[in-house]
Amino acid sequence: MAGRKTFNTSIGTEGARASAKAGGLSAYVRRVFNYMAISLGITASISFFMINTGFVFHLITNQGLTGLGTLFLWAPVLLVFGMAFIKSMQGSKLMLYTVAAIQGVSISILVLAFGGIANAFQAFLLTGIIFGSMAMYGYITKADLSKMGSVLIMGVWGLFLVGIVGAFTGGVGMWFSYAVVGVFTLLVAYEMQMVKAIYYSFGDRTTLDKMAVMAALNLYLSFINIFIHLMRIMGSRD
Repeated sequence: MAGRKTFNTSIGTEGARASAKAGGLSAYVRRVFNYMAISLGITASISFFMINTGFVFHLITNQGLTGLGTLFLWAPVLLVFGMAFIKSMQGSKLMLYTVAAIQGVSISILVLAFGGIANAFQAFLLTGIIFGSMAMYGYITKADLSKMGSVLIMGVWGLFLVGIVGAFTGGVGMWFSYAVVGVFTLLVAYEMQMVKAIYYSFGDRTTLDKMAVMAALNLYLSFINIFIHLMRIMGSRD
């Protein structure tokens, strides 16, 4: 009887630890999505301000973008690369929100280029549905998505290079936007699974806090890329 009592206590202890770990994961995921939601809110607010006040028209001309407009369009890319060199959690958060703010200026330009506000709203709703579905799949699936993730990351780099070349050679075809939507849609599931993997891999609170910001950045960028290219696709049909 004594042995059985000890066994039951052990099971109870392990169950409590598992429950605490699961609860910690939920809190960690909420933190990641809070950072992402704040970033999207900043982007949407800046974009709305730029369009509503007409400031966005200072960045475009009949011939295309002004020099300042071009700078705002590419600045988020440079800042994202710069985040890799920031060590502190607060510095990473500040950079994340800075990226979101500048991306808001870029989005205001693209909203006008890709069909207007009504088209942007529809694209945003569709992006939310796609993103939410893939994030949920990545969170609950038992399948290992790491191999798919490696292929997708190579695909992202390939698309990035194609985009750079297209910027200097007259643009890219509509196939590019379909490819971006497809790659980043699948990437959301992989990134969501990585959020869980990071939580279970790192016990240090400081490291987890920094990784939460980086995870939020990855998910934010996936959302933004899907949204931008859905706008382009849907705008081309009008």
